[in-house]
Amino acid sequence: MSPSQPSRSRARITFVLLCIMAFIMYIDRTNMSVAAPVMSKELGFSNTHLGFIFSAFALAYSCFMIPGGWHSDRIGSRKGLLLYGSLWAIATIATGVVGSLYALVAARFFVGVGEAPIYPTAARMIAHVIPEDRRGAAQGVMHATGRIANALAPLIVTGLIVAFSWRLTFIILGAITLVYMAAMYIGLNEAKRHDASAGDAVVAAAPVRTPIDWPDMIRRVWPATAACFCHGWVLWFFLNWIPTFFSQRYGMKLSHNAIFSTLVLLGGSLGTAAGGMMTDWRLKRTGNRLRARREVIVFGFLSSIVCLIPLLLTRDITISSLCLGLAFFCSELADSPLWVVGTEVSREHSATSSACTFTGMALAGAVSPIVVGLLLDVSHGRWVVAFAASIVVLLLGPLFTLWIKLDDEPSSATDHTDIQAMASRPDTSHAASR
Repeated sequence: MSPSQPSRSRARITFVLLCIMAFIMYIDRTNMSVAAPVMSKELGFSNTHLGFIFSAFALAYSCFMIPGGWHSDRIGSRKGLLLYGSLWAIATIATGVVGSLYALVAARFFVGVGEAPIYPTAARMIAHVIPEDRRGAAQGVMHATGRIANALAPLIVTGLIVAFSWRLTFIILGAITLVYMAAMYIGLNEAKRHDASAGDAVVAAAPVRTPIDWPDMIRRVWPATAACFCHGWVLWFFLNWIPTFFSQRYGMKLSHNAIFSTLVLLGGSLGTAAGGMMTDWRLKRTGNRLRARREVIVFGFLSSIVCLIPLLLTRDITISSLCLGLAFFCSELADSPLWVVGTEVSREHSATSSACTFTGMALAGAVSPIVVGLLLDVSHGRWVVAFAASIVVLLLGPLFTLWIKLDDEPSSATDHTDIQAMASRPDTSHAASR
């Protein structure tokens, strides 16, 4: 083992802990959309009110992603995950305690503040412990784990609501999160100590102190940020509105709604993992990092549009469910390549660069719920209008993707032989994550 390289056991432990964290985070991220029909009936909320609650989370997510990523670069990944994970857990508990519209908006806002730096910080860890030719798959599996949680959330959260209440459900989920974030911090520390006790001089990455060249980073990141906005519009549409779609259009009861929503959202988790594997496969085949990322992203956008078009023409529940699942699968193919692009902009400041890239997705989450809610209220519940708006946004995605450049990355010019040689040896370009 190289002095600057984490052991395989530490890499595996870190990766597993991050995947479990992603699962828990997406349950907490989706719980509001599942509880929304019951909560809005009890508290008398309209679709526009729900849109503001959904948007509060995404607004905080977009505003605090870059500062949180920068802060994690400064204090280290482990401390960053513990700090921000604890904040999101406490805010989730508060969601179940408060009852007015303004208080719920505030609680969801702080859930967004806590969750915003989590994925950029996790991306920083992956960039330090996973070899370069397998980072797409690592990102894909981690995010797919979150999407699986997203798909299972209707069943899990509905079960808790039926067994207890929507208020107690938020309290239980927040408490589980708080306990796990503390356990994960301890586990990451133990993995680090295990490396140190193995007799090899493993060097941990110190928190970053080098100033960021912001003009250069923004110049290189903005096309990916814009593409992330387009991708995020569809992601947040599915996460926030699918349970309400089945409830309002087809009059489904809560239990049936949960089953159909789970089947649709499961497509996203499969697409996330597939997209990561596809971009790694293209990297090995072409030896060109830019091409490997860009091709998968463009394909994901275009194929998702094709799958959404039938929803403009039919109200058949079987066709609608199938098309929604396929559309979510295809749109999520772009997710992992975009995260890899974010970490490749700046290796030293990988949490910050990932946060810059995915601020676009967070902004989409702030805009999309309000726009969709207003469109539904103005059109008197015509979901065709909401789907048409999503198609228009998706059409812009490939255009922004074509502007993505990794002009300072040497791998863009690496030939196929070099990629195969790189894949056969461990990655020693980074120190172990803090």
